[in-house]
Amino acid sequence: MEGRGSQATKLVASARLAGKLFVLVLALLLSWGSSASSQELLDTPAAETEQIQALLRRSSTALAGVHDYRGTLVKRERFGEALLEQTVEFKFSRPFKVYVKYIEPHPGREVIYVRGSHRNKARAHKGSVPDIPVNLSPFGRIAMEGNHHPITSFGLQNMFRIVARGIRNAIGRGDGSVHLSDGGTVSGHPTWRIEMLTKTGGRDVTVRGSENLWKLAKRVGQDMYVILHHNDDIHSPRDVRPGQTVFVPRYYGSRGEFFFSKRTDLIIKVVTWDQHGKLYESYEFTELELNPGLEDRDFDYRNEDYDFVSR
Repeated sequence: MEGRGSQATKLVASARLAGKLFVLVLALLLSWGSSASSQELLDTPAAETEQIQALLRRSSTALAGVHDYRGTLVKRERFGEALLEQTVEFKFSRPFKVYVKYIEPHPGREVIYVRGSHRNKARAHKGSVPDIPVNLSPFGRIAMEGNHHPITSFGLQNMFRIVARGIRNAIGRGDGSVHLSDGGTVSGHPTWRIEMLTKTGGRDVTVRGSENLWKLAKRVGQDMYVILHHNDDIHSPRDVRPGQTVFVPRYYGSRGEFFFSKRTDLIIKVVTWDQHGKLYESYEFTELELNPGLEDRDFDYRNEDYDFVSR
């Protein structure tokens, strides 16, 4: 009997020891697995960040090699609760020449802006009776009607500048998430997609002296219409006074999706949401023709292919 009891005791002790060893081994395995996962999580964002930075560098280099281009721009921009959609054909040439023809709405409307010409005013006609060509300040009420950006900011370069600045700020400040993925096909181009999520909020800025919203925006490094959009008590760029407090968002948008062509490395589509999570604007460049060899006549309102001069 004692032999059997002693044997049983040894079996129980062995079982307990085996159990402890199993728990210890399991704990070690879990610990090793946890360490590997943590290291992987640390490595992945760094690698992804470098891929994003590399894509931005390639895109900047590609842009530097584009002297002129033409195509179609489809844009949507929020004005209050309404989203206004426009489709325009355009031509662009460095250092800064722009021709725009509206397809929808306002079919037939044309605008030409050549930096340094016509006292830096845009030449335009509305495409409907009475149709009288006029020179407009690019920042004036008429020229800015239905537009977030003045014609002086038109083009791929300015769009890339805004996007790249936001992405690099989010990475550098560490207060936003930026991810790279396949973007599918956009306007016939296979694309890379960068998604950026940032914290909402901003800061209050006091209007100085004779500042209007254009000057304030330049001083604080934010887009004018972004500021205007997020201040319900301001109705126009000149609707501010010295000492007035203006809210300036920290980022251009709370969320952005940016699509880069895998063929050209150029950014061809941008979608942005505002501080309230509403779609703020989207721009898609289609039928892009790079370096077609545009000439001075392409930006001359006297061009017989245009309708600035009565026929």
